[in-house]
Amino acid sequence: MPFAHTPIALAPLLCTDFVNFILRHHTSPTTLIICSSREAFLQEIQACIDYTHPRDPSTDSSNEPSFDASHAALHPLLVPTIHLIAKSRSVNLAFTPTLPHLRAYLATCISSPGSPSTASTFAKPGSQYPMLAVWGLATLHRSTAEHSAQGLSRSLGAAVETAKLNGQRLVLAESTALSGEVEYESVDSVGNPWKEQVPLLSGSVRFGGEDRTWAGKTVEVETVVRRWCRFVTVGDEG
Repeated sequence: MPFAHTPIALAPLLCTDFVNFILRHHTSPTTLIICSSREAFLQEIQACIDYTHPRDPSTDSSNEPSFDASHAALHPLLVPTIHLIAKSRSVNLAFTPTLPHLRAYLATCISSPGSPSTASTFAKPGSQYPMLAVWGLATLHRSTAEHSAQGLSRSLGAAVETAKLNGQRLVLAESTALSGEVEYESVDSVGNPWKEQVPLLSGSVRFGGEDRTWAGKTVEVETVVRRWCRFVTVGDEG
């Protein structure tokens, strides 16, 4: 696979920035997998928009996600331009709220050999390319028995293989913690999910009180992901 289409993992970012990245750089066929429920992802988008474009509290009459006109005037994702509509319609969107959902989807979304969607996809010039973009893959493992290097490698291997067979570039991304939020255990001070320590094998146990640690040897999630992907920041993903 050419270097320009090797799998990449983005530095942690807001989900709104990730969606903007997809819309700027993707071309068909692109699949976006969200490792959560639709409702949870919409709430995350709303939280990011509220964080980057705070609204007047006097106009907020509900706790439900409400993409209102005041936000639309500020945030580019909420302005229904022809470009935004056209680009978003060409993305195949899937929600996989559990690890079995994710792996089942990866196993079934492979295009048939020789289909038009896979023909000459790596020959496309410029900064736009077909993607298999996955949001929150590492985080999805946290509440499972496969929160380990072994479990992550199994999922990453499936994602890499699916992207290769479909003629897509695998793009992984994780959420950065908003200011004042504490979302992850055993993560560095900036809330970077890639820096989380995980055990080598699935089914490992933790011991201790509030500062629980894994029994046995651990490794950073980033170290596991680097076996498959090149880490980049947005703007340096060529």
